[in-house]
Amino acid sequence: MSEFSESYHLKTKNQEDVVELLKKAEKKGYVFEEANGWVTFVCNGNQFQVDEGIISHNPGVLLHYIYAGDHCWELKIFKKNELVFDYKCEWTDEIHIEKNIYDINVIKELFLDPEVSLDDIEAIFINEDEDAIFGEIPPAHQFSDLIGLVNVEWVSFDYLEGRELEDGIFTVNNT
Repeated sequence: MSEFSESYHLKTKNQEDVVELLKKAEKKGYVFEEANGWVTFVCNGNQFQVDEGIISHNPGVLLHYIYAGDHCWELKIFKKNELVFDYKCEWTDEIHIEKNIYDINVIKELFLDPEVSLDDIEAIFINEDEDAIFGEIPPAHQFSDLIGLVNVEWVSFDYLEGRELEDGIFTVNNT
């Protein structure tokens, strides 16, 4: 079975910021513990689509992260309600990269290690080599590792809905 993950990541150390965001957007969601300055969450709605209610109430830097092991990875970054980075790499038939809004400096601001070079960062986003995409650590996971996201693999609203939650994950139910 192939991984299908979709999650949001708010740049904050305070889980309550995400709780407020979900309440304002009137969404049911699952919120993870803060890790490395990010609070991960998922919410109900249109799968693999950015939720406009979440974006319209976004208080800061927010990532929308998608990884579908069989065919794509996608990253959108918002500063408040403004889309500042929009990237997609698909490999259903052949490798195809879309850089709709692409400013590598937006990414550089997120990296934990300031010594990581722009060339190293950009290599994650321009790599059209099948060996890299299907390698031991796919580019999507390389990216998440380098900015400190720990809750990206096998994470989605559908995976969590109706299941017993692990410690540190809780429900915000506004429906």
